[in-house]
Amino acid sequence: MGEGKGYFQGEKKPGFILKYDKKREFIKHLDPEPGDAGRWYESQMPSCEFPYEYKFLDVEGVNLAYTDQGEGDPIVFLHGAPEQSYIWRNLIPYMLPYGRVITFDHIGHGLSDKPDVKYEFPDYVKYTEAFFEALNIDRMTLIIHDWGTVIGLDYAARHPDKIRGFAMMEALCAPWYPIKDAKEAVKRKGKAGAYHHYVLYKSDAAEDLAINQNMFIEQVMQIHTYRKMTQREMETYRDPFRKPEWRRPLYMWAREVSIEGDVPHTDEAMERYNKWLLEKTIPSLEVYGFPGEVSEEYDVRWRVERMKNHETAFIGPALHFVQEDQPEHVGRAIADWYRRNLAPNPNVWMSDAQP
Repeated sequence: MGEGKGYFQGEKKPGFILKYDKKREFIKHLDPEPGDAGRWYESQMPSCEFPYEYKFLDVEGVNLAYTDQGEGDPIVFLHGAPEQSYIWRNLIPYMLPYGRVITFDHIGHGLSDKPDVKYEFPDYVKYTEAFFEALNIDRMTLIIHDWGTVIGLDYAARHPDKIRGFAMMEALCAPWYPIKDAKEAVKRKGKAGAYHHYVLYKSDAAEDLAINQNMFIEQVMQIHTYRKMTQREMETYRDPFRKPEWRRPLYMWAREVSIEGDVPHTDEAMERYNKWLLEKTIPSLEVYGFPGEVSEEYDVRWRVERMKNHETAFIGPALHFVQEDQPEHVGRAIADWYRRNLAPNPNVWMSDAQP
């Protein structure tokens, strides 16, 4: 599988690593592969197809790629690292009966432009807010994962009047984030791996690992997914980061995790929304698997004991990328929570949603 045309029609402009033209296309990797014949039932595998049409929105000179289906109150999916809207492909059908379903690719990810910025947390906040404002998105429900939880919860804490509810998974929030005590971090078996991951990407080795070796795509995606990813899926995750110069966002995500106060703007955001989480009254849901990674059962229990109007849903065996491990369980959990708490008609059941 080669380098698709959709990623090489662009032009270079001042201030941009890559400025795509308007003809860009989402590349579909559907070629047969050896593993197909050995799978029990292909229909039982999570679908690798992304049947949703991309649109493009110019936000402060940067084209952001997004999908927009359905009608009603917005249900907005915010991905994390090193993801793109593609990771939500098998969850979208569950939410379409209930509202206007929107996904978008963060700067440097998916089909969105790759501006020459620092790719620090405030950069993502800036373009996410501008995206919401440009589409006049209000009364939204957030579906958030990984760094999408940081961006989404920070937005919710600062704009509570715009949020109806949220469902989160593998969330970077209290009791473990922000990481204030490194010695405590390594005591818990489940957190030690994540902590050393952050430390590694703050070291001098980070650039070689993330940019030259493309470790976030070639290793992290699979290591943190319980099931074996197909090559079709891996090719799609590779597409936005084919060239080394496109990979800066990948290791910057890990560097933005604050350890003992070394990234003040991340600390400030996390402390703000951690406070809000204990005060909010809107409905919320946390989806979690076992063993989990960022969110283990201990973290989920800590939050449900303290947050108001907050539910949990266990989805079975899953690591970090729960959307890839258990898409049907995640989709049904979110849809049922939304139906009972936020849908105009709670008797409307999701149908034909099997991915």
